[in-house]
Amino acid sequence: MARMSPKGFQRRIPTVLPALAAGLLWSAAGPGTAAAPTFQIIIDSGSPYYMPASATVTTGAAVRWDNPTASHHTVTHDGCSIDDPDGAPTGCAFDSGSVAPNGSFTLPGLPPGRYPYHCSLHPIMRGVLIVVEPMTIPAQT
Repeated sequence: MARMSPKGFQRRIPTVLPALAAGLLWSAAGPGTAAAPTFQIIIDSGSPYYMPASATVTTGAAVRWDNPTASHHTVTHDGCSIDDPDGAPTGCAFDSGSVAPNGSFTLPGLPPGRYPYHCSLHPIMRGVLIVVEPMTIPAQT
């Protein structure tokens, strides 16, 4: 059997490691199970402020808001701003707090529904997140 020189071994490491890592990640998730990619929304300083302004995702899909602007912003569900008579917020589904410049906020997933949101620091900034059930495909017989 031919022996590989250390130099040849070093050349193969950069190509073997990514393939090995991908295989390990695939086997950890299991065949047939794929995590939905994270849906990205960009925060902008100009209209429409959140891009896209209206986004539709499936139940359980993660959503990430990225803030490439030079200002702090929030991603605050409109339900967080409505108080009940006792002064407690009602129906607050998410509130990022302050998202720093070049920062991001990730929401792991929500149940189906319509979630209007805004920036509490800049109320003119508004968006809508719509969460729907994934489409089910009937079994073929």
